[in-house]
Amino acid sequence: MKKLSIACLAGLLSHSAMANITVSIEKDFLELGVYAPLFDDAYLFVGADTDDWLGVGVGYYYDINPQWKLGAYYEYGLYDDWLMHEIGIDGVKTSSHQVDLSATHYFGHSAAKIGVTAERVRNGFTWLTVDDVDKYSLYLSASHYFQHVYVTGKYEHYLAVDQSDMENFNQGHANAWELSLGSMHSLFNFYPYAKVSVFDPNGTYYGQSNSDVTFSINGTFSFR
Repeated sequence: MKKLSIACLAGLLSHSAMANITVSIEKDFLELGVYAPLFDDAYLFVGADTDDWLGVGVGYYYDINPQWKLGAYYEYGLYDDWLMHEIGIDGVKTSSHQVDLSATHYFGHSAAKIGVTAERVRNGFTWLTVDDVDKYSLYLSASHYFQHVYVTGKYEHYLAVDQSDMENFNQGHANAWELSLGSMHSLFNFYPYAKVSVFDPNGTYYGQSNSDVTFSINGTFSFR
């Protein structure tokens, strides 16, 4: 999941008989994802976007009690290798393996979540490694649910450890902030939400040195 938020899916995924289609739209960018139940508390995710990314993941939720929920998610991703694409060679893919472990605590009409991620990114060729990097993050989020809308805020800190032949190209730290506002009620089985994101590298992170602010319109189609 590169752009999609699962804040609005927390309640939907607790119903194993439901499938969900998610969509995220930014300027010149579109991502689609499908969540489908495998069995009780487990689900399958398949996603793709207009940057030629394709991801397949599996997730599992475990309810410790009505207040606490643990989550585990694994995703395998493929996308075009940017260096090969720049020099006109198509078909070379960069792969990634990502793990997300989280814990969520519910407070009546609110929820708080803490999680960690680890991602291993590797080139599709071996004679020159550019994208080889190990990425980690720690995130905190909080949501409050009103009668008709919900608000979610999220902070995430990123660390990248370069493993490529490009010395320190992918190295660094970065911070990200997100604010989402969504509907608690569906419109023809569609739950819309809007999200503002700020990504701020500490110096240089993964080749990026400038802060980036994005606005996206998102939503989830939910089907039984």
